Amino acid sequence: MKSLKRSRRSLTLRSFLMTFALTALACAVTYAAIAYLTPISYTSLLEEELMQKSDALAAALEGRAAADCAPVLEAFARDTGAYLRLTESSGEVLYDSLPHADSFAWEGDGSPEYAGVAISSYAVEAGDAVKTQYEGEATYAEQVADFQISETIALADGEVGELVVVGGTRAVNQAAEAMKRLLPYLLIVILGISLLGALVYSRLITRPIVALSRIAQRMAEQDFDARWQRRRRDEIGVLGDSLNLLSENLSGALAQLRQANLALQGDIDRERELDRQRTAFFAAASHELKTPVTILKGQLSGMLAQVGVYRDREKYLARALEVTSRMEGLIRELLTISRIGSVGYALKREPVNISALTEEVLCQNGELIERRGLRVLRDIAPDVTVMGSASLLSNALDNVLMNAILYSPEGATLRVRVSEGELCVVNGGASIPDDQLAHLFEPFYRVEQSRNRASGGSGLGLYLVRCILELHGASCGLENSAEGVRFTARFPD
Repeated sequence: MKSLKRSRRSLTLRSFLMTFALTALACAVTYAAIAYLTPISYTSLLEEELMQKSDALAAALEGRAAADCAPVLEAFARDTGAYLRLTESSGEVLYDSLPHADSFAWEGDGSPEYAGVAISSYAVEAGDAVKTQYEGEATYAEQVADFQISETIALADGEVGELVVVGGTRAVNQAAEAMKRLLPYLLIVILGISLLGALVYSRLITRPIVALSRIAQRMAEQDFDARWQRRRRDEIGVLGDSLNLLSENLSGALAQLRQANLALQGDIDRERELDRQRTAFFAAASHELKTPVTILKGQLSGMLAQVGVYRDREKYLARALEVTSRMEGLIRELLTISRIGSVGYALKREPVNISALTEEVLCQNGELIERRGLRVLRDIAPDVTVMGSASLLSNALDNVLMNAILYSPEGATLRVRVSEGELCVVNGGASIPDDQLAHLFEPFYRVEQSRNRASGGSGLGLYLVRCILELHGASCGLENSAEGVRFTARFPD
């Protein structure tokens, strides 16, 4: 059972068994054909040869006297091994070597006689065979006679003779007997040739197929380093080259798939991070809105009830207005962030003169700058232009400059520099802990003791600045310097 399963799985073994069976069958059929056809062919050749020699014998006997025919006939019999009979038209037998078992008289070890006439030495040899065959319940003539030729001959003195030539199959039977005796040895030779031929053929045929099968198996295991190295021009070579090409294509496709998978995983991670940031953003926004709403509600309730200090409505109405303004600014920033971060938002780009826009924003905040006693040093190159939205860039510049104005010590120096592709704002005298610089661009993040609600910051200004600049393909950053905290924005070329 195990060998049967193994033969079904092994192409080499199946090929060996099939080749061995076919080779053995072919050899056996060939031997059987030779054994069958050889006697027939040999007999046909003997008959044809005997007919030619019989014609020559008849020509040699033409015109001879009856007494001179016997030596010629005996010589012919010795040469061909045929049996002869020559009779006259009157019925008299002139020569007869055809054996008849009931016509021989055996006298011990002496020569046999046929009808009282001594037979030639050839006939004596034939007589021994006749004696042997006669004892086997068959006449010699019946055993050896295969074909007979009759010729009419014109003898001397106007006599006409009838010549009968009988050919035997003794040589043919001997050849057949020899083939039978050789049969065991031929079977061994057939077996050896079949085994050797099947082994060589199966190995030669199945070796490249087995190699291709191993390559295909390695490819199925995602190992694409295996290659068909042989150079063949037949179908197996074409299959090997096709496997090489398939391996290269699969390797490239798998590499691209892995790269795409990594990119997809990165996109998924980024999307998760965005969702997390979005959730945190809205949670912080809700908290930021809840505080002023609570304050405003408390103030209005106190004024309506005229409880304690809230009887001074003018004072607390002004404070309520301040709270409402803060809420308005926060909501406006939230709407701006939501708008530029929405799917399908398309930025309408147009040339924006950053130099003029910076001067305009500084002019708008001039009163606050004077009130805080700040000194502004300008280094603004003329007509520095970028492609983008003027309103969004104005919003970003307003937030940057407002932060510099509000969080610089009174009497400090502000430095504003605009050059080709770069905007730099430094609020002198200010400093921020290095471990908190990177967090300032996160929504609703404030530096302790400086970025608080009392100073008017919502915590969304720098986050909004980063969103607007990234939308324009620009980058931004904060760093501490000897002059103060430096904000730098770099625009693409």
